[in-house]
Amino acid sequence: MNSYVEIAFIHNLLIHSIALTLANIFSRKVMCITTFIFIVFAITFLPSFLFLKTDSWIWIHEICIFIFLFKDRTHTYLIFVGNRILFHITYYLLIEGSIQHLQFFPFEYHLLSIFDFILLVLYLSLLVKAKYILSEKDFICSFYLNNKKYKGYIDSGNLATHEGLPIIFVQENIYHQIKSKPILLDIQTIQDENFIQAKQTIIKINNKTIAVYCAQVKNCTYDAILNMKGIL
Repeated sequence: MNSYVEIAFIHNLLIHSIALTLANIFSRKVMCITTFIFIVFAITFLPSFLFLKTDSWIWIHEICIFIFLFKDRTHTYLIFVGNRILFHITYYLLIEGSIQHLQFFPFEYHLLSIFDFILLVLYLSLLVKAKYILSEKDFICSFYLNNKKYKGYIDSGNLATHEGLPIIFVQENIYHQIKSKPILLDIQTIQDENFIQAKQTIIKINNKTIAVYCAQVKNCTYDAILNMKGIL
């Protein structure tokens, strides 16, 4: 049976937009709208229209997408891939079609249009009613330290811990208000090993009292860079 690539392209644009939006929500990683649109088109265009004798190029295409468009966003990328696979398999089980180039190509269009319309309405509801906007303000969280209220930026890339306690990075003036003695922490990164000074203290966030290590940060827009691990 025949599949019209133009219809498949529009369908996969919708699927990939939803998959990437959900990936950003679950990973809580900031992504500007320009980058969002570019990734959706980049991941959809060539696989929809380029058909060669071998499919090995699709893996090179996917690797390039990951390297150049998901730098420091490994968590987001993995969720994005998982969402794409889940959507494509679901459509494959419900509607006659085939999965090629990591995308779904339908053979039956009436049922596809119904499912896509329902999915589009739900997606718009997510964007409008839930007021989820791909902007930095969705990743700001208030916390209390020494009975003072501060604003911290939730960084999904900050998963550093020491002795099971999350490490957060605070402005210099906040750091000096912490009365505990500083200790030297050994921080393991992908590239190398770093040593930083930090002080142990207590913060209150999301109605929880959490013991953390606070290190200094400079040139930060917010009062602190928060940690995804053990806090949220």
